[in-house]
Amino acid sequence: MMKTKHTLPLLAVLAVTAVTQLRAGAPAPSIAAAASEPAVSAINGKLDANYGAINRSSTRGVAGTLSVPVGQRFGAQFDGLYQHGFSTNIFGLGSHFFARDPSKGLIGLAFSGMMSQKFDDFIVGVEGEYYFKYLTLGTVVGYDNYNSRVPTTFPGLATHQSFVAARIYAAIYPIDNLMVSLEYQSRFNHNFYLVNVEWQTPVSGMAIFANGGVGDNNFAQVLGGVRFYFGGSKPLKDRHRKDDPSNIGSSFIGTNSAGSTNTASAPSGGGALPPPPPPPPP
Repeated sequence: MMKTKHTLPLLAVLAVTAVTQLRAGAPAPSIAAAASEPAVSAINGKLDANYGAINRSSTRGVAGTLSVPVGQRFGAQFDGLYQHGFSTNIFGLGSHFFARDPSKGLIGLAFSGMMSQKFDDFIVGVEGEYYFKYLTLGTVVGYDNYNSRVPTTFPGLATHQSFVAARIYAAIYPIDNLMVSLEYQSRFNHNFYLVNVEWQTPVSGMAIFANGGVGDNNFAQVLGGVRFYFGGSKPLKDRHRKDDPSNIGSSFIGTNSAGSTNTASAPSGGGALPPPPPPPPP
């Protein structure tokens, strides 16, 4: 089974791919050194609602962001979410501080904190993106402190544990209002693979999205919903590159919730696990 150490080769592949594109004629990665456009086009935000299933348990939630320019070269964003699933309420807050040139890429710091009756999850790390004409390559890598108060199939999560959390993705824009991304996440020394689709509809500011994924320990996720953007009219690709980065809580909510539930397959026959054998006679 692959472990967290395998995120390093994946990050190397991401870096090599970016360098190859740059040497082929794409803009140099001097992000925000002399950006012709501001890091954030104007104060903007988004609200979305989702419904689906994670590990065969239904879940639903809402999330939102607010992004603000900090001068010409920098931007800040504040994230929030509420998710209900696994018989618990999950509350999340996040923040970003970044430098960005919308024609080249983004580099910054990101924080996420999610809390519920069953677990606490805190991530602090760095994020980056490189922009090409129809492609965005991105990553979030950070320190993850996770504490689950319920049994799980991930060894050690019933106590405070620290891990490397990593998210690596490639987002393709066949047209400016459609994004399809392939994504790898490493959480709890386990591996997860996701596909995300987002389409901005002809209705001003409204998009629909869906994502699905699989991973270690029988992880499975299917979510879909609707999203409303605020802050001017522009194509979806420009919203992603000139307005707000991804909500960090929403990006990790599926694998985050995976840590709070037992994803092991039921025994044949669908019954409960048998009770332990009685102790031997004295």
